[in-house]
Amino acid sequence: MHIQPALIALLAPVLCFTSALPAVGSQDEVLKGAENGDIAFGRYDPALQGLSLWVAEADGSHQRRLTYDQANFSDWGPEGRLIVFDFTDDTGVHIATIDPDGGHRTTLTSAPGVQEAPKWSPDGNSIVYDGFPFPVDEANFAISIWVIDADSSDPRQVTRNALDVEPVFSPDGTRIAFGRITGDSPDGQLEAIYVINSDGTGLREVVAPRAGLEHPDWSPDGRSITFNIAPENPAAADSGSILAVRPDGSGVRVLQPATSGFKFFKAVWSPDGRRILSGCVEVKASIDRICTISRGGRINIIVAGAQRVNFPSWGPAD
Repeated sequence: MHIQPALIALLAPVLCFTSALPAVGSQDEVLKGAENGDIAFGRYDPALQGLSLWVAEADGSHQRRLTYDQANFSDWGPEGRLIVFDFTDDTGVHIATIDPDGGHRTTLTSAPGVQEAPKWSPDGNSIVYDGFPFPVDEANFAISIWVIDADSSDPRQVTRNALDVEPVFSPDGTRIAFGRITGDSPDGQLEAIYVINSDGTGLREVVAPRAGLEHPDWSPDGRSITFNIAPENPAAADSGSILAVRPDGSGVRVLQPATSGFKFFKAVWSPDGRRILSGCVEVKASIDRICTISRGGRINIIVAGAQRVNFPSWGPAD
């Protein structure tokens, strides 16, 4: 589910491709000059009954905690010097930025309701997110895509009258990919992938609705939109796999299949396009980890521990 757990009860009333792709990080996907920096992720805190924001080096070492309130989605600015994230308070879910050392936390949104899943524009001037206001209008409930300037000014609505979640800018900043929740099925929530121009024009479907589809991301070279099929959706043959599609909707394929040891979720690209950072369910232990996936499908656990982890993001070197 994309809607945050604390809101599920509130919103309850309204709410097989197998062709091969070249190995993750094939040469034509590597971005010249891009360098990988630190990662961010959420770690469960029993005192919060939710996740707080952490950062670490790219191999998972030198982990340090940034927030002591509940935080979920995060994304690194294009220069690696600022992280945008969403956090929960008594008025809903909002968006803030913070330095990688935990300093200079700045709240960007504060309207009652939900503003979540923020992503930077490639030039660092804007942030895209999804949201809806409180109180909830159950008869006309919608989740919309919004863009706001990085200084918190000029919020503008990009989509309307649907359930649109987890937007991400294309690498050139001209388009936004996002998930659109379209209903339910016996096999789980139905979601499609759409692309729209950043000014709100040119809406089109890229991947038709299917059960368990979630968490789109755009490859750094602009050639693919990736997503996963929910690990908890056993009816799908590709449950727990990472898939990819061209932005024009062609060439849907499995990028990284689930294995006997791991199922994957919330996969994001490294800045250089050589690796993928992903949530990974360690099947035998039945616990969520953070993994990297490199060429040839090599999987390395980089964040583990007794508490579950989630919402990975990978920043560039500053």
